[in-house]
Amino acid sequence: MNNIIDFIKYYKEHIPKELKDNTTIVKNHTLKTYIFCVLLRIILGLFIITNKLSVRLIVIICIFIILGFLNKYFKLNRVWKIYLRTVLVYSIVLLLSVKYNNQYNHISGTLIIIDALMGLQSRHIFDRIGSVINK
Repeated sequence: MNNIIDFIKYYKEHIPKELKDNTTIVKNHTLKTYIFCVLLRIILGLFIITNKLSVRLIVIICIFIILGFLNKYFKLNRVWKIYLRTVLVYSIVLLLSVKYNNQYNHISGTLIIIDALMGLQSRHIFDRIGSVINK
């Protein structure tokens, strides 16, 4: 566990400045805050899979996320984050929740977890690209 903490503590980000998202809620959005966001989305997916959230709450969360990320998608065209994927995933979750009333929560939660993990992969790819460019 100490190796992971040491890695996060001393990790130097290589994502080019031109591709960084400076519109996040947390200023100086680092690897620590990004991992926290990924864990939060995984927990949300697990709560949906285990039916811990009502349809109404799922709808509210999905609408909030869809509107926020659509806004970012249209305003920011050159960032490493793939906002359209997130909008698509949460739109599918919203559709499944409203139309089928928690019948397919296992699919909805799994999609949210996959989106969070794919976000980690996107960050890794752009970080590696940045490390090659900045050499």
